[in-house]
Formats: sequence, C-alpha cells, structure tokens
Amino acid sequence: MEPAPAKLALKCALVPTIIDTTAVVTTESASLKARALKAADALPVVPGVLQRMLGLFARGDDLSVAQLASNVEQDVVIAGTILAIANSAMYGGRSRVSSMPQAIARIGMNKTRNVLLGLSVIRSVKKIKLKAPWLLIRFNAHSLATALLCDQIVQKAQSTDPEWAFMAGLLHDIGLVVMAFGLPEEVAPLLDHSGGDVSLAERERATLGFTHFELGAEMIARWNCPVAVQQAALFGQNESCEFSRPLGLGAVVKGATLLADAQTISIFDSSLDQNLTGSLLEALQIKNPQQFMADFHSDFLEFKTSWA
Repeated sequence: MEPAPAKLALKCALVPTIIDTTAVVTTESASLKARALKAADALPVVPGVLQRMLGLFARGDDLSVAQLASNVEQDVVIAGTILAIANSAMYGGRSRVSSMPQAIARIGMNKTRNVLLGLSVIRSVKKIKLKAPWLLIRFNAHSLATALLCDQIVQKAQSTDPEWAFMAGLLHDIGLVVMAFGLPEEVAPLLDHSGGDVSLAERERATLGFTHFELGAEMIARWNCPVAVQQAALFGQNESCEFSRPLGLGAVVKGATLLADAQTISIFDSSLDQNLTGSLLEALQIKNPQQFMADFHSDFLEFKTSWA
C-alpha cells in the first residue's frame, strides 16, 4: 500500500495565501499590468538570449553533444557553471571532468539546456537597475538555491516534468523583478513594507489588482518557455501543497522555495519554524535528509562562487 499523500499547510510569513485570480480585472489594473509587461519586453538581452537558446534545442535529436559543447564554450561563465554541476556531489563522484563534452555527457542534454536557459535569463536580470538593488542580490541567491533544490528533489522523488525542474526553480519569482522594473513607483512602497510573500501578495492584489506570481507566469509565457514552467510560477500562490506522487512541478518548486527560505536564503527577512526543514523533507519523503541538505549546501556554495 502506498503511503497517503503528504499535505503541508504552512501559515508562515513566507507562504503566500491563496489568491482569487477570477476577480474582475479593473481598467486601472489592466493598464498597470500592460505597463509592467511592456517595460519587461525591454529587459536587457533576455528575449534574444532565450530565443537563441530555445532555437538551439528546437533541433531535438539533431543536436549533438559536440555542437552543444561548442555553443556553451563561447560563454566562460556558463561553461564554468556546467563544469561545476558535472563535478558536484549530485553528479560527480571521485573522477572529475575537465572538458565540456564530458561534462554534458555526465549531466545530460536536458540539464545542460536548463542551465543554459536559466542562467542566461538570470545573468540578464542582474544587469537591471532597480531602486531596490538588494532585491536583485537576494533574488539571484534565492533563485539559485531553489533551482538546485528542485533538481535534487526530482532526482530523489518521482515527479512530472523533471527535465524542467532547474529552470522552473530559477524563474519561479521572476515576476517580482519584472514588477519592480516595470512599475518602480508603485512597487517601491510595497517592497519597503513587506514582511514576506504573504503580505506582499496581499498588498499587490489590493494596490495593483494582480500579483507578481501572475505577472511572472505571463512573462514566462511571453518568452515562450514551457507551459509546465509557467504553471509552476503561478502555483506559488497556493497556501497549502499536497506532495502526492508523482510530484507536480509546482509542488517541487513550492517545496524547494520553502526549503531555501528555511536556510535563510530568502528574498525577504522573516522568521521560520526551526523544524520546517525536517517537516518539508519528511513530507517530500526524502531519504537520508541530512545528506540531502549537506549536498545542497556544498553545491550552493560552489555554484554561487562560479556565478558571481
């Protein structure tokens, strides 16, 4: 008999409440959302990089490891990150790889694709000038942590769309940056007085008529990212999450986000129950949780260094 699905209903400062997305959209709200999306279309590099990378992988089985390696090697930072992943605790072992074809062969084409797509977007985001520069610093760290945890979770638990886990983790909060970039005057006071995702989402809904979760999902769709990644970003609005098997991508990202927050790798300052990490890993049915978290911290430090 299979164990009953684990359901985690956490009411803490970093867990957003369920938001009614069926509410009537006012003219003012629609105008603000249009402004944010229009400004986001001008984000440095992002659309062009995404289209180039998506075009590369549109070749499907016709794309060889050698062709992909040649493309990756054109970018020193991404190449270094691919090598770091291939030699990490998740994939490494005793032998280290030093060539790009070997690294891609070890971690696989899907994972390489996710790193290319995800890091290209995040590196572009780092070029954005915001009124709250701290937001980008914390956003990048939290996004990286969530992506790594997503990837670890889908390796340990049966899940849907595991090939998109890393990318979904990287982009799950992209709407917050898009909102801060496109609506700086309206968003600044919301960020200044926000105690976390719960209060922020509530204030966004009350002030703007939509949330950064919704905006992020729409932006990801406009970038022609997979539907599963779009839905995972929108899933962040859910207050409770049922970790039934197979895990949906939204549930994977939700669990990874909370785990990152519990390690104090969070966008907002907040206090969490010290037992949250253990409860989450138990709900996710992660075996050997101590080793799981040790691997994460090791990989996070290595990736963060290569990403800097």
